[in-house]
Amino acid sequence: MSGLVVWAFSIFTGITILVLAGDRLSDKIIEVAMKAGISPLVISIVLVSLSTTLPEITTSALASYQGVNGIALGNALGSIFANIALILGLASMIRPLRAGRSAYENSLVMLASLVFLILLSVDGTLSRLDGAMLLSAYGVYLVWLLRKHARSEVDWEPSGDVKAFDYALLIILGLLLVGGAEMVVFGGKNIAKALGVSEFVIGATVVAIGTSLPEMTNALYGALRERGSISVGNIIGANIMNALVVLGIASLIRPLQTGASVLTVVLVLFAMIPMIVSLRRTGGLDRRIGAYFLILYVVYLVLIFSGVEL
Repeated sequence: MSGLVVWAFSIFTGITILVLAGDRLSDKIIEVAMKAGISPLVISIVLVSLSTTLPEITTSALASYQGVNGIALGNALGSIFANIALILGLASMIRPLRAGRSAYENSLVMLASLVFLILLSVDGTLSRLDGAMLLSAYGVYLVWLLRKHARSEVDWEPSGDVKAFDYALLIILGLLLVGGAEMVVFGGKNIAKALGVSEFVIGATVVAIGTSLPEMTNALYGALRERGSISVGNIIGANIMNALVVLGIASLIRPLQTGASVLTVVLVLFAMIPMIVSLRRTGGLDRRIGAYFLILYVVYLVLIFSGVEL
């Protein structure tokens, strides 16, 4: 029992470090970018989505490096599912979310990224070549997005000098992220062994929810402030990054076996497709679909912890 307490504390502490250091690092990245004269468009499209996904990137990359395949894969796929079913479910129950046309368009990219991931992993493995292809696909998406919004770009002058301290702080915060991820992976793999459940289950639930806390904060804040585009847009951007960047980096480090992800992928589709249909028809997500999302997430937890064959 004492071992379980230590490992649970390791996960809790690691996730806390990931969230706090990730939040501070995201602010610092944007601050440095503005000082360096990088445009607001690039900051909003690239850096903000990257920043909120840093916990997932760090945790899955480290898990892959250490050969903990289940946590690397489960964290990414579990985060995608939690982002829609849990986070958007809660946000749309607080207040119906109005997202606009661009959310629908980018949700199609989100679905395409998942389909691309499925096609690459149909042989049961995400190879290093597959990882490179996932990262390349994200690069193509960024180019399309930047060109699409190029007309709205304005000149942006540097707001100050970037000092050595700024770069040092980025490095320190990055190291804290690595340390937090190390604690999460350490606790997760040991709890999985002690309880006799798979690493994928721990990665897809406890770790995935923990590393998705930045997205949850942004989504719930957007719902409370009646800014549905923030809630939905951030989740869509994070899910695209989870599918293409998080798993791209993880599989580039070490090939990932994907056999244990079938149930999660199916349920992700069960959530993603109704979400896209709702965005297409109404331009948002109402409380009915929010309730459906939450029920789907409860079903997922019951299935995954009851030992259903994945």
